[in-house]
Amino acid sequence: MTVFDEFNEVKIKGLPQILVIFGESRELVGELKNQLLTEVNFEPTDLSQAYYDLTPSNSDLALEDLESLPFFSDSRLVILENLVNLTTAKKSVLDEKQLKRFENFLDDPPETTQLVLILYGKLDSRLKVVKKLKAKAALLEAQELKSQELIQYFSRISPLPKAVLSLIAAKSNDNFSVMKQNIDLVQTYALGREVTLDDVEKVVPKSLQDNIFALTDLIFKGKIDEARDLVHDLTLQGEDLIKILAILTNSYRLYLQVKLFQNKGWQENQQVAFLKMHPYPVKLANQLVRKLNVRSLKTGLSDLIKLDFDIKTSAADKSYLFDITLIRLTLKKN
Repeated sequence: MTVFDEFNEVKIKGLPQILVIFGESRELVGELKNQLLTEVNFEPTDLSQAYYDLTPSNSDLALEDLESLPFFSDSRLVILENLVNLTTAKKSVLDEKQLKRFENFLDDPPETTQLVLILYGKLDSRLKVVKKLKAKAALLEAQELKSQELIQYFSRISPLPKAVLSLIAAKSNDNFSVMKQNIDLVQTYALGREVTLDDVEKVVPKSLQDNIFALTDLIFKGKIDEARDLVHDLTLQGEDLIKILAILTNSYRLYLQVKLFQNKGWQENQQVAFLKMHPYPVKLANQLVRKLNVRSLKTGLSDLIKLDFDIKTSAADKSYLFDITLIRLTLKKN
């Protein structure tokens, strides 16, 4: 069950007196915040509702709102964002006296007041006030969604076919906000018609993983100049060589596993189930390694592992070491 499923249950049961939305994924916390504001029909001019993005300058006013009885309605909703004192961020927006006032509210919250806290980060469970909060509040922790959870979530709110969403998820590196942007992008491109897999390939920007697959394709085909140019372009775009190396090494591990699966006669769906990963990279890997042999992949993986060690221990320039290994990999007969 994802945090969005949990939030749907909260909506069905009705907003609890104290609700805490928190998590290290700013994108997911932000999405839940937007859904909450929609659910409660939040209006800044509604005197029965109050929202504060907490700062030292507005903290007293926020606490006064929290402590006050409603004047023009039977109940009052107070939303406090960024009460960082409650997180592990080692920052403060409330001083000691203000934090004590908040703790007093938790001890005896007025029945007419509902409180929603929106926090970016982990709750600091060591704190006395957090322990009280956990005892009184409903907690919604926004954790990163796995690939299938992303596809399931967006299939509920988007008309796109699951195959299209699956490809977008893969090209978005299973990142919630990037996937959301890419869905908007392909829908805008399609101009109301059904979005196809070709649309996704044409419109969604290449991820670093896509470029690494392209790089390994050039390596396996012995195209040294094109391979070096691609690495150069990636570094010009701000990608770090260490990050490129890490993904390239993981890709070689995948290629070796897939080649061993091919030799055993395993189908792609069997490979995906065993590896517990997205079908898209497994499909690309199967295409890339079909004409390769296990020995060359093992040697290539060994070279990349050695390169990682050399970069971390050698005084030589990492670009030079990477280039030498890239030439060695590309000029080998596969």
